[in-house]
Amino acid sequence: MIWFNTLARVMVMALLSNLVAPCSLLILTSHAAARWPQFRGPNGSGIAEHDNPPIEFGPTTNLLWKVPFPPGHSSPCIWNDRIFLTSFEGGKLETICIRRSDGHLLWRRAAPAGAIESVHEFSSPAASTPASDGQQVYAYFGSYGLLAYDFNGKEAWTMPLPKPANNFGTASSPILLGDLLLMLCDGSGGSSYLLAIDRTTGRAVWRKDRPLFTSNWSTPFVWRHDNLDEIVVPGSGRLVAYDPKDGTERWWVNGFPRVAILVPVSSPSLLFACVAGQGATADERFDLPDWATVIAKYDKNKDAKLSPDELPPEFAWHLRKEVSKETPGNYFPMSSVIKWFDADKDGLCSEKEWLAAIAFVTENKSTMMALRPGGKGDCTETHVVWKSQRGLPELPSPILHQGHLITVRDGGLVSCFEPETGRILYQERLGVTGQYCASLIAADGHIYAASVSGTIVTFTAGEVMEVLARNQLNERIVATPAIADDKLYVRTSNHLYGFGK
Repeated sequence: MIWFNTLARVMVMALLSNLVAPCSLLILTSHAAARWPQFRGPNGSGIAEHDNPPIEFGPTTNLLWKVPFPPGHSSPCIWNDRIFLTSFEGGKLETICIRRSDGHLLWRRAAPAGAIESVHEFSSPAASTPASDGQQVYAYFGSYGLLAYDFNGKEAWTMPLPKPANNFGTASSPILLGDLLLMLCDGSGGSSYLLAIDRTTGRAVWRKDRPLFTSNWSTPFVWRHDNLDEIVVPGSGRLVAYDPKDGTERWWVNGFPRVAILVPVSSPSLLFACVAGQGATADERFDLPDWATVIAKYDKNKDAKLSPDELPPEFAWHLRKEVSKETPGNYFPMSSVIKWFDADKDGLCSEKEWLAAIAFVTENKSTMMALRPGGKGDCTETHVVWKSQRGLPELPSPILHQGHLITVRDGGLVSCFEPETGRILYQERLGVTGQYCASLIAADGHIYAASVSGTIVTFTAGEVMEVLARNQLNERIVATPAIADDKLYVRTSNHLYGFGK
C-alpha cells in the first residue's frame, strides 16, 4: 500500500504539474503581451496588434477601476503590471507608478526642477510621455531634463538639460532604440538638437545640433525598412532622417509647414509624415479681408497704415473654425496679429506687411506626404510618392491600420486615405464635434478617437466607416489612451481609467 500511495502521489503531482505549467505559461504570455512602452505604443505606431479591448465602455460599462489622478498631459506607459505617467500639481513635477491590475499607487518621485517652464494655457509642464524598456522607466520634463528610475522607484540616473527656448512649453517624448534613449530638444534661436543617451548609464552617446530648426512639439519616429533603422524627425519646414549610430543626416525632404506636432507612421515600403499649418486648411476658406477693405474701414488717422489701437476687439482671426472661439489659442484679435508681422518694428502694419501675413497663412497649409525609402541627401524631388493637404489634423497623429491611413481633425472629421496613392476613400463625421488632441490608437480592426470634450468614439478601420460606440466619460481628454492585455487605459483631466471585458 505504501508503494501504491507513493505512486499515486507521484501521478497526482505529475498531473498537477501538467495542468499548472500551461496555466503559468498563459499568465506569463498575458503579462509578456502587456506592452505599451512609449508614446503611441510599440514603435509609436498607435497599434496593439494582438489585443482586443472593449468597444463599449464608460463609468458603468466594462469598468475595471477608476482612480483619481493629478493633472498632466502625458499618456500611460505600460510594462507588465506597471503603468507610468507624469504629473504637475502644486508646483511639483512627478513621475508616478501605479499597479495596472487595480490602479493602486506604487510610488511617486518628484523631479528636482527649479523654475517651471512657461507653457500655453492649453498645455502642461508634464506633457511628455515616459518610456520603458522593462528594467527602467525614463521621464522627461522641459523644466529639468531626463530622469531614469528602476521599477521600484529607485533613481538610476539623471541628466539635467537646459529648458528649450519654447514659448508654449515642451511636448516631445523620449523613445527607445536598442540601447539608445532618444530625446528631441528643439527651441528657437539655433538651440535645437537631437540627443542619444545610453539608456543604462545615462551617458550621452552623441548629440546632433539642429540650428535650422525652431520650436518643435513632435516626437522622433524610428522607420524600420530594408534591414536598417532611421530616426525620422519633422520640424521647421522639413523632415530629416538620422543615422542611429552617430546622428548623421541621411536624407531630408522640404515643403512642410513650420510647426511640427504630429508623429509620422510607416509601413515597410512608405513613410507618412503630416505637419499642421497655421492657416486655414485646404478644406476651408481663409476669410481675412483684403488690404483696401481693411484700410478703408479702420485707418482712422488716414496714414495708410494700421496701428493696434485702430482695430476693435471684435476684428479677430478665428483660427480653427470647427472649434469654439473660447478654446485657448483659437481666437486672436487682429491688433495682436499685426504685431507678429511687424517686420520693420515701427509698431504699425503697412500694406506690404499685411499682404505678407495673408500670404504666410494662406500658403502655410497642413501637409501630408508619403515617402519611399532609400534616399540620400535632398529627396524633395525624388522620393515623394504623393502629397495631400485635405482633411488633415492639427494635433492628433494619424494611424496606419489594416491597409488604411486614417486621420481625425477638429469637428470629428475622419479622413481615410489609400496609402499607396493618397486617394481619399472617404471623409465622414464621428458625430462628436469640438476639438481633438489625443492621437488615434487601434486594435482588432477598431480605431479609438478621443475628443477633448470627453467622448471616445470607436469606429471601424475599413473602406467604409462605421461608428460602433460613442463612449462618454464626461471629463476632458487630452492625453492619448493606451492599450495592453486586451484592456484600454484612459487618462482624463482628473482620473485614470482601466477598461476591460
